[in-house]
Amino acid sequence: MFTTPITKLKAACLHQIGSRTKNEGVVLSASPLLIDDTTVKNLMMYCFSSFREEELFCFFNELGLGYNEVYSCAKSIFNAPSSLIEFSQDIARFLYEKSDHPNIKPGRLIVAYFSDCEVDGVITDAIGLFKSEEDTEFLSMSCDKGKSSIITLKGLDIKKVDKAALIFNVGYKSGYSIAVIDSVNKTNEAKYWIEDFLHIRKIANEYLQTKTVLAATKSFITQQLPQEFEVTKAEQAALMNRSVDFFRKNESFELSAFSDAVISNEKVVNSYSHYLSSFLQDNDIDIPDSFRISETAVLKQTRSIRSVIKLDKNFHIYVHGGEHFIKRGYDEETGMPYYQLFFKEEN
Repeated sequence: MFTTPITKLKAACLHQIGSRTKNEGVVLSASPLLIDDTTVKNLMMYCFSSFREEELFCFFNELGLGYNEVYSCAKSIFNAPSSLIEFSQDIARFLYEKSDHPNIKPGRLIVAYFSDCEVDGVITDAIGLFKSEEDTEFLSMSCDKGKSSIITLKGLDIKKVDKAALIFNVGYKSGYSIAVIDSVNKTNEAKYWIEDFLHIRKIANEYLQTKTVLAATKSFITQQLPQEFEVTKAEQAALMNRSVDFFRKNESFELSAFSDAVISNEKVVNSYSHYLSSFLQDNDIDIPDSFRISETAVLKQTRSIRSVIKLDKNFHIYVHGGEHFIKRGYDEETGMPYYQLFFKEEN
């Protein structure tokens, strides 16, 4: 993701970021790395293979973009790529200053410059920031002139990066477009990579818009709807299926079109509209009245959406449609509810 057949690593620098709580300081490289072709290939895999989310961010600062340290360094590097080593040192120092929580681990910071990357259909340069905090053990084996050995070494897993940011040279006036990874620290006190160091926020593109509305719709159907209306699990499953079908079959989302096609009941439509507004406000996301639906977001989000009726621990009914062939009843003799399923063929 984000690479093209002609993406190249132009230069890279490596710095050591110590634990600030232990006053370990930083060890700064004075020149870019000298890398052979095999290592370049592996480094490219390390830098790009973990990026799977198409959610993009941008730099910001309450006082203005010029006060965002990483933004300012990135802008200087894009203006003069030969200044990579100088401003990568500034980035390393700033990262160390923001690593002031005892849960934050020391590590190595790679600052790299790439050409011919792709974001939102645009081919451009990019700056990569990659911090490794966890080493992986691996076995190194050799057999030469009748002598063999096997030893345990530690190093980076080239298919997994701990923390990363790809800063693309587009939209500099609005804070660039940035892809982010933070796979290690999830606690509030350790969200320094996104909040304190990069100081970024989400860009409301079609991917985020689609992802958010789908998440809100799922939450409304599974949580809010049964609180306000008498609705069976089968009816909830049917509504979820119609919602997913709408996003799969349409190129754009517009609230009234969605409501007419999926919900139709006026009271439920009003409830959904209010719920969606509150959901967006709670998540600090502003979405226009209509937007283009992202196929990638639909594919990713619908993987976690299952229209399932769970009956105790004995049965699961997967509903893919045809809710009118499911009837719920109550058996007086056993004192238990039941479902009737009608079908034409059995496989």
